[in-house]
Amino acid sequence: MTAAARPVPSAPDTRPNSQARRVHLVGSLPRPVSPDVGAGMRWVLDHARGAELRALPCDRDPFWITRYVHSRAQNAAFEVVRTGDCTGYTDIPAYRVRSGRRLTIADVALGRPAEAAAAVEIWRELRAGFPELPPVQVSVPSPLDLALFTLGNPVRALRYYGIFEQMVITEVTAIAAQHGPDEVAFQLESPAVLYLLRHASATVANVIARQLARVVASVPESTRWTLHLCYGDLAHKSLFTPTDLEPVVLVVNALARRLAQHGRSMPAVHVPMAHGDQPPFQDPGAYAPLRRLVRRVGVIAGCVDERSPELTEKALRYSERALGHRVIGVAAACGYGRRAPADAEANLELACRLASS
Repeated sequence: MTAAARPVPSAPDTRPNSQARRVHLVGSLPRPVSPDVGAGMRWVLDHARGAELRALPCDRDPFWITRYVHSRAQNAAFEVVRTGDCTGYTDIPAYRVRSGRRLTIADVALGRPAEAAAAVEIWRELRAGFPELPPVQVSVPSPLDLALFTLGNPVRALRYYGIFEQMVITEVTAIAAQHGPDEVAFQLESPAVLYLLRHASATVANVIARQLARVVASVPESTRWTLHLCYGDLAHKSLFTPTDLEPVVLVVNALARRLAQHGRSMPAVHVPMAHGDQPPFQDPGAYAPLRRLVRRVGVIAGCVDERSPELTEKALRYSERALGHRVIGVAAACGYGRRAPADAEANLELACRLASS
């Protein structure tokens, strides 16, 4: 290994006025650099160049959600209503619950507890060479996203949303009970949030915030979360073309209010500033809504684009100017799984440079 990553401290890193920027790895890695979980973690540590990491991702398969959706065809609770190969957003299979069948948590299980346990074992082995490591990052899809992806129809998704929510809460609680916050951190992922808010509706933001808050507030309070907002990255293309960060501000402010009602802290938020294969917003006005973001939110700037380093630096500058303080982390707009290894390495290198600037 050529460079050791310094650890994330055991206290959650969500202070918006912290002077340290950390590097946030959103999720999956290119398959060639991550043939297994251990190899992926070592690749991150080898290329971190001494930067502080928020967590070590353990998703070796960039297609884990689409594989989950495909696998529902083998579950007797579902029947196929539309086939698809997941080559794009109009090519995703969809299901309905079979007539007379009662959907259960087992029918929609992700299996994250077993995957997290295996990743933590590898993490503990790595710790022999790195006495202090940032925690393993376990990605968890929003129940709404998972219901929509699986059932392919808003009416069906809302009808069975509760089962997906119970499953996510059950799996996160099981992982948190087995591994403390120094070993595991969770990333709650949702491209559906910004898609549903593309017309910037405060009413929709409040509904979504209520659902997200219920997930965060239903697990042990010591659980460490990052909220990963996204515009979608299937085939490295976004679900839609965003114009500014107004939808982000609407839902984050609504979520902060909801969590305060539950007596819970607001997690750090990964704010995507680029989308799909497109660079960060060029217009400084696109970042202006961040002026209205509630003050206690730690922002991770999802602006790092290895193909546009100058624009990346501008995006970071525009973001911090609008916020009135430094962000707590920098990241790509989405995971590295749709990038070639050389591009992923270049992105991480740029992120590390920005984090230390």
